[in-house]
Amino acid sequence: MHVNIQEFIAKAGLSEPFYPGKRVVRPFVQPGDYKSHSVVYDWRDESKIKIEVRAGLSGKTLEPSELAKYPVSLQAPTFFEIDVKSGFLSRVEEDEDGETGKASGGDGKAPLKKKILSSLSFGRAAEGVVASDGALSRIVVMGMEIASEAYGKVCEKLFSHIEHGKIAATDLVAAAGKLITKYTPAAFLKPKGNETVVYKYDREKNEAMFAGTMPS
Repeated sequence: MHVNIQEFIAKAGLSEPFYPGKRVVRPFVQPGDYKSHSVVYDWRDESKIKIEVRAGLSGKTLEPSELAKYPVSLQAPTFFEIDVKSGFLSRVEEDEDGETGKASGGDGKAPLKKKILSSLSFGRAAEGVVASDGALSRIVVMGMEIASEAYGKVCEKLFSHIEHGKIAATDLVAAAGKLITKYTPAAFLKPKGNETVVYKYDREKNEAMFAGTMPS
């Protein structure tokens, strides 16, 4: 799913400049014990952006004993990954020399992609030389892989949740309708390469279990 990176990040609740090398934690304070959570926007890997919902306000990985106090919906991983397209490198090279595909340097050979990104990530980001295009390549909600056909609906639900200051992973699951989860077969079975499980989410029956509350 193609996305404009800066537009996607803005819809996902981050208004400040975001560029390679940066990591931002946005806390979501909730009433009650062990209900608060945070969204971590991570672009420290220049080729990939990860937006992750985490238990607690620090954005750090909690110890298992501490994480166990939170609802199940916050214990399992929920994250969105964007692969940064190579068009960013072309724009960087063109901006450097004024000629696409030609990099500065004595021998005229283009430096490694990683070297280009690392040298420009911070200084040039302030001048607006940042990636604009990306591909939303993976969505995982409560540890379950979302089928690409449902990406749009799940993203819109995430944006709405962030706007209202609370993220409910159970609603993200409900927005997906059907999830397709890859699994690893038992050791004595030979993988066929198409192992999938279709999971049907019934909000009325399942939400109490994932949200950490039981019906009265």
